[in-house]
Amino acid sequence: MNQKKIYEQIYGQGGGFLSKYKAFCVGHQGWLRFIYFETVTLLFRNIPGSLGLALRALFYRPLFRKIGKGVIFGTNIVLRNPGNISIGEKVIIDDNCVLDAKGEDDDGIHLGDRIFISRNVIMGCKNGSIRLGSDISVAPNTIFHSVGECFIKVGDYCVIGAGCYFIGGPDYKMERNGVPMMRQGFGKGKGIRVGNDVWLGASVLMLDGTHIENGAVIGANSLVKGVIPEYGIAVGSPAIVKKFREG
Repeated sequence: MNQKKIYEQIYGQGGGFLSKYKAFCVGHQGWLRFIYFETVTLLFRNIPGSLGLALRALFYRPLFRKIGKGVIFGTNIVLRNPGNISIGEKVIIDDNCVLDAKGEDDDGIHLGDRIFISRNVIMGCKNGSIRLGSDISVAPNTIFHSVGECFIKVGDYCVIGAGCYFIGGPDYKMERNGVPMMRQGFGKGKGIRVGNDVWLGASVLMLDGTHIENGAVIGANSLVKGVIPEYGIAVGSPAIVKKFREG
């Protein structure tokens, strides 16, 4: 149960407040990394204008596992376990986003090149994996949530509308009525795959097990689980293919 693993990583090793804070936010118990994380996020996270952009572009770089050239960080970005995050070149992360790669055995967050992540986007892992390809636009208020084996993989040249929700987490077990479901743990997860050249309309909800193949289009406010074939145009809750794109 991955929720339990996270609690064990934070509380199971003992220690005081700082030890728990390091596990929760920094992802590392070393003092040098902790001091650097605290210093740069305190001093530079909310500086507005071009000065803030320049300072964050310079001083945020050592926080990440890997980072390319030309990355832009907006204001008030929340980072959790940034050592589990890789960022490609010419990526823009707008104001108020959350990048949370929490977990010790996770693959973390991987962002390709030339991605625009709009305001208020949340990417959260609990021992999970979020991988975005290149040349992607992510509209505001979108949520990526990955738990354990329920990875999220998005291909290249994708357009993701506002308020989409990638639920990369399996269902809770429900067999035992006398035990709270959150205590029973999860079933087996399948992950979410989105191919290349996919357009997701606003507020599309994708459940674990979704596989959207290349060139597909999903209409706004749709709920998707299962396979959407190549170049299919699907709408509804659940999403049903109504027609296909013609070349």
